Amino acid sequence: MTKQEIQNYLYENIPVTKALGVEAVAFSREEVKFKAPLAVNINHRSTAFGGSISSLLITTGWSYLRLLFDEHGPVPRIVIGKSSTNYLQPVSDDFTSELIIPKKETLERFWEMYNRFGKTRITLQAKIVYQGVVQAEFEGEFVVFEKEEVRE
Repeated sequence: MTKQEIQNYLYENIPVTKALGVEAVAFSREEVKFKAPLAVNINHRSTAFGGSISSLLITTGWSYLRLLFDEHGPVPRIVIGKSSTNYLQPVSDDFTSELIIPKKETLERFWEMYNRFGKTRITLQAKIVYQGVVQAEFEGEFVVFEKEEVRE
């Protein structure tokens, strides 16, 4: 899946990403980055709204998992189970999320559990960095499980 394909997919399937102005900057197994403009995510203090920051960070993790399953077979359900965002500094400009790519061992365990049970969990981390300064840190536990058959 390319940067443009994931951006189109998000806009169509997760409409809030379009409202937030989310744009894919980098999208590969080695690097996942999304950016959002301050202008449509601004709060009453002229900084980025915390909910927008959190949404962008969750989208970053979710999209990485979506990418992994493009090569694996049918795309399962991918949901956020729980998350935490630490807001370290006000975000007063357009902002970019960066996924911290999981270690090889973590991904091997993830795939082992998914292939064995049809479901798994993984904790992903991401951050907002501006001019070398971390402004927000995110940790989220994502739950992945095979789609159930549609019953009529």
